[in-house]
Amino acid sequence: MPVVEDEVVAARNKAARVIQALFRELGLTEITDAEVEAATYARGSQDMPERNVVNDLKAAEDLMKRGLTGVDLVKALVKAGFHDVAEAVYGIQKQKVAGDYLHTSAILTRDFEVISAVNQPNDYRGPQTGYQISDEKWAQLQNIRQAISPESI
Repeated sequence: MPVVEDEVVAARNKAARVIQALFRELGLTEITDAEVEAATYARGSQDMPERNVVNDLKAAEDLMKRGLTGVDLVKALVKAGFHDVAEAVYGIQKQKVAGDYLHTSAILTRDFEVISAVNQPNDYRGPQTGYQISDEKWAQLQNIRQAISPESI
């Protein structure tokens, strides 16, 4: 589903603030507010401020030596106030342990439930027997801003 620019900007800004907070909580090199702002609006790496790559690599090496786990990241996210992101990362960590997401054609719902060919086998028996979209979903698909009519080509 296409998103509007304001939603993309908000998501990119939150992601940059999450990374900034994780770096701070884990004692890595500082990510400045200017870098967060740049990451929010950048079209590519050329729009980002220069970083001290040597210091970043040293911090990454130190991080690897500490042997942190996904749970350590979850704790850091909670401490930084990003509870929703912490819950999402924790949900993924639980799935990694269970391994159910490895099933054939598996997807995760927003609640981290696995839907796969194992727990919802394909029961297609011809037209009108497989996946059917709801009227609401069809209305959303018909209202895609950048869609063009085949007749206009």
